[in-house]
Order: sequence, then structure tokens, then C-alpha cells
Amino acid sequence: MFLARKATLNYERKSYPGLALVCDSTAMNGEDPPVKSILSKSMFLARKATLSPKRKSNRGLARVCDSTAMNGEDPPVKSIMMLPDDMLLNCLARISRLCYPTLSLVSKRFRSLCTSTELYQTRTLLGRTESCLYVCLRSSTNSNNPRRWFTLSRRPNSLTKVLVPVSSAKSPCDSCSDAVVVGPNIYAIGGLVNNNASTSVMVMDCHSHTWREAPSMRVARSLPSACVLDGKIYVMGGCDKPNSTNWIEVFDTNTQTWEVLQIPNKKEICQDSRYESVGYEGNVHVRSREKNVTCKLYKGRWRAVDLPMDMGWARSISFCVIANMFYRYTVLSIDWYDPKARLWRALHGLKDLKGLPSFYGNADVKLANHGGKMVVLWEKYGHVENHRQKAIWCAEIALVRHQNREIWGTLEWYGEVFISSEPYGLVHALATTI
Repeated sequence: MFLARKATLNYERKSYPGLALVCDSTAMNGEDPPVKSILSKSMFLARKATLSPKRKSNRGLARVCDSTAMNGEDPPVKSIMMLPDDMLLNCLARISRLCYPTLSLVSKRFRSLCTSTELYQTRTLLGRTESCLYVCLRSSTNSNNPRRWFTLSRRPNSLTKVLVPVSSAKSPCDSCSDAVVVGPNIYAIGGLVNNNASTSVMVMDCHSHTWREAPSMRVARSLPSACVLDGKIYVMGGCDKPNSTNWIEVFDTNTQTWEVLQIPNKKEICQDSRYESVGYEGNVHVRSREKNVTCKLYKGRWRAVDLPMDMGWARSISFCVIANMFYRYTVLSIDWYDPKARLWRALHGLKDLKGLPSFYGNADVKLANHGGKMVVLWEKYGHVENHRQKAIWCAEIALVRHQNREIWGTLEWYGEVFISSEPYGLVHALATTI
């Protein structure tokens, strides 16, 4: 078992001489290597981390430390803190990122390591990246910070999940901007500055939860629509007097440059300011809200889409693409589009899931691709001690396609992830891989 665990270390010994030395010494003494014990002690500390570090208010941790010292063992705090950063990073990289908010409570050093770029580089090298869900909520009462970002994390001392506020400065994402995700970054695009349309693009690094400026758009936009295809961000609409030379532009995230697409004018799609867009089947699909028509960008020209897809998308409240399949939510069902049969098919299994609160009929629902699974978020009102409260529920659904072309949903988990007396509303639900 020791050799198997040791084999999981993908770094070469010369890169981690400290870890190799400790592993060798513990193996010679017939003990387990430190990775398992370090992780268990780290989780122990995380569970105790909500207590004050002062001994008088941290009696449980002090009692454990005293008992281990009496038995001739090093207290967990001392043994873990003596490890070098490279060993701790190697251990932390093997833990689900859902645990990082709790582990950050252990100490300032743990908090620094959990937000370091080195940790995420280590996760990538070890092949331990995972999909992380970010949710943007809108407050109608807090004018200082009307929109806040949250990440789905594990609740301390529990397997349940909860939305945790992102520890960053005021979000630049306002009510007139759009947001998309590329790699580990969330882009907030356009919006209003002093009541004027903006060319601003801000980026949140989901490793460190810090915002930075990206190159500005060439055209100022308010209420634009943005989508991602092959690492490029397509932004359309939201500008004055839209025409074929200004209504759509593309940002290459690799070269960090903008380009205005010179596309032949199609009056049915170009003469509008409000759009919905999505990258699907290798093409950018755009739907005009005003004209109620959908087109796809194919080889530099606009092409009409299938009429059933156009009509079905128009009736959707929320939509997403998972494994190149287009899903929509209506007030009656969750459906997926079959491009070969040119019709919408129901996602089977959801109405029969026992215990899952119904979200059908709810207009405040968001769908998102969360690592190949579907996440459904919806708003729900309740009363606690005669006070009305707003709750947000979340369900994660695994998707299985059968040979008869049907797709079934299997419930993985669900629960209440956010509750507040403030009237928060769902704005964005995006998943990034880090």
C-alpha cells in the first residue's frame, strides 16, 4: 500500500527531496508515509478552525494536543507546521477544492497556500483539476455592491454544500454586463459607467479570486450577449445603431486581442440590440430577442437554423450546452434538442426523482454545465419566524444517453445552498476548471 501511495507522486524525487526523505524514513520504520496522516490532520484542524486560536477558547484542540504530547507524539499543529511548503502543496493539491474554504481557517499560512498559484499548478501537474461552480447573485437593496460572486463549497463538519462569498473586492459585473468563463477565468464584459455604455472587460482569476483589467472592446456595449467557442469570446449587440461593422466582435484569449467581424449584413439578425448566444456544434448561434429569429455563423456567413430549434429556444427560460448537446428549461420541463430528428426531446427521469423539490413553473431557474453534469439552481421563498426569506436550491444531475436516443437524468445530490432575508436573485451560473 505504501508503494501504491508513493507511486501517485508524479513529481520526480529530485523536485521533492524533502518529501522523498520523509517517505523513505517512515517506510524504513514500518510507518505509513506522511501524505495520509498529513491530510487527516489537516482536515482535523479545519474542523476545529472555527474556534479561536487562543487556548482558552480552543480547549478541544488544546486537549488533543496535550493528549498526543503525553503519549510522546508531536501535536498535530506542530507536526504539520514543520513541513515545508512544497510538501503541504503536494498534499493540499490532492484534496477536493470544496474543502479549501474550510482549510483556509486553519492558519494564515494555510490560507496563503490555498490561494496560491503554485497550488493550482501542482493540481494541474498531478491531474487533480476539477470543475468549480461560480454563481453571481443580485441584491436589490445593497447599492454599494449589488452583485456578488459565490462559489459552491462544502460546509464545515458536513457533506452538504453551500454558496460561499468570493473573497474579492467589489464585483465589476453590473446589471448591464454579461459574463462568460474561459479556462480558470471569468470575464465580465461591457455594462454601464456613469450611465454610458462601456468598453470595459474585467477578468476574475478563479485561482486567487482577484480582478484585473483585460484589453477593452473596440465598441462600447450595454446589455451585450457573449458566448465562447474554441477559446474565443464572441460579443454581440448592446451598441448604438448596430450594423455589420460594429455589432459583433471577437476576443482571442490566447493573443489577448479584439477583432471586429466583417460579416455580410442580415437585417433579420443584425438590426437589434438584445441577443442570446451560445457556442454549439462548432458554430456560434445567435437569437434576436426583438426579431425572434435565430441564425448561426457558418464559414463567415449567417445561416438559418432549423425551425424547431428556433421556436424551442425562443420558449426557453434558461439553457446550456453539455457534451455538445443543447439543453433548455421551460416552465414545464427540461428538454434537449435532437439535431438529427430536428425536434426537442424531454430529459427523462427528473419528475420521478423522489425527494427533489419541484422547480417546474419557476421562472427563476439557471442551468449550467458542471464538469459534464447538469446543475440546476432555482429560487424559493419561505418564512422563518414570520420573516420572509429567499433561498436558493441546487441539484446536480448526471446525464446518461441510452441507445434508443433518449437521455436520462440521475440525481447526484440536491439541497438548499443559500438563504438570506435580502431579496437576492440569480444572475449567472458558470463552471470553471481549476
